Amino acid sequence: MMIEFKKICVVAIALLAVLVMAFFVGCTSRVEVRTVKVDDTLGDRAYGYLQMLSGEELNNRTLGTQGALDSAKYIAGVMTELGYEGVYSTDEGIGLQEFKTTFKRFDGAEVTDAPAYNVVFSKKSNLEKSKGEIILSCSYDNLYNEKSDISGNLWGADGSYESGASVALLLTLAEALKDKSCDYDLTFAFFSGGCYGWKGAMNYVDNLDRTKLDKISLVLNFAMLGGGDNWYIYTGESANTYGKYLNTSATGYVSAVPKDRNIGQFALTGDTRYNYSNIGMLSNQYYFDVKGVPTANILSLNWKINDNPLFSEMKGKDNVYHTQGDTLQNMIERKGEDQIKTQLFEIIESTLTALDESNQETFTASLDLAKSEMTNAGAQNGNSANLTNIIVKIILIAGLIAISFVIRTNLTKNFDKYIQAKKAKENAGAEEEEKQEPFEFKDEHNDAADAGESIQQEEKSENKSQDDPFV
Repeated sequence: MMIEFKKICVVAIALLAVLVMAFFVGCTSRVEVRTVKVDDTLGDRAYGYLQMLSGEELNNRTLGTQGALDSAKYIAGVMTELGYEGVYSTDEGIGLQEFKTTFKRFDGAEVTDAPAYNVVFSKKSNLEKSKGEIILSCSYDNLYNEKSDISGNLWGADGSYESGASVALLLTLAEALKDKSCDYDLTFAFFSGGCYGWKGAMNYVDNLDRTKLDKISLVLNFAMLGGGDNWYIYTGESANTYGKYLNTSATGYVSAVPKDRNIGQFALTGDTRYNYSNIGMLSNQYYFDVKGVPTANILSLNWKINDNPLFSEMKGKDNVYHTQGDTLQNMIERKGEDQIKTQLFEIIESTLTALDESNQETFTASLDLAKSEMTNAGAQNGNSANLTNIIVKIILIAGLIAISFVIRTNLTKNFDKYIQAKKAKENAGAEEEEKQEPFEFKDEHNDAADAGESIQQEEKSENKSQDDPFV
């Protein structure tokens, strides 16, 4: 009985140790990533593209205008020269996905059946069988042709923050990756209509069936770059392994997403997974996320300050997002050319590190867990996102304490039983000895006679050699 009890205790303690280790490993585990040094002129290359996009030829990229089509053709031309394959093709050119869209301009005018163009190019994996698809995306349109007042004057904003810098960075990444090996198919998607609710991304996702959606391992989106104090990698409302991997790839550069960031209470679509939104969610990757595809959004702003109900870009500076102030010249005055180049370079180097073949095994392991780690956010709100994690940890800790208490209680009870059983056994042994006492009390008048008779019998017995065990 005692042996069985000890076995049960050993197993219980072992299970408790495993639970404790799993809990703390889950909370503190680190992802090892080999940092990859890249060409230090890539920031300058990206800045060169940004200057091109803000120039007279391409500064009007407004949805529904000829300028948007011209910009799409320019991007497609660069991608073709780099050797990437166009995923779509139209009369306007290779790599262009044409669709019609309806939207409302900022002055209230409704535009119906406006022509729009996504620019999509790809590169196949170096493996015989790809491990999946990684989409690198951004928007390319702006609000240059929007009316700024009732007089009909145009904004004239080249949209360098939203979205010229993102296009410039993605084109630079395409340059750097064109001859690199990768275990995944790479798709570069430059979406139209980002300024009007990410129309291009919505259309693109709507044309993917479940099989194609399941093939996507990660959507890595770039938005609002070059014009914020810090840059962040937003991978959802709960911590996940691929988020740790991407952040580790950007160690020394990226800022941590704070838990108390601003929350905007509004929904984007009827089939939203969330009943709230924050600026980290609000870009092209949103439509992939609602379909259960793992996503990451890289953006620059300043989540450490709360000057704006939704977000703030720079400390002590007015926001330029969706305003006439969104120009390259304004960004230079606010941040400086060198700081813009530095931020673009940091994001480029971090992304190339994450995608480098030397880290493919770790990257693949993190992406294999991605879909199972996605937040089930249907009933969440802005505060419960972090509260959920806290509650889960509290429940786990409570469970560990309960198991400890049960083990301790059982140990105490069984030890008490063991002591009681031992005492009972000892008492029983004492009673048995008393029954076999050789000098048990007898009639005192016959003691002498009995004693003499006993001695004579013992002498007779000792004289019998056959009874001697040593003979």
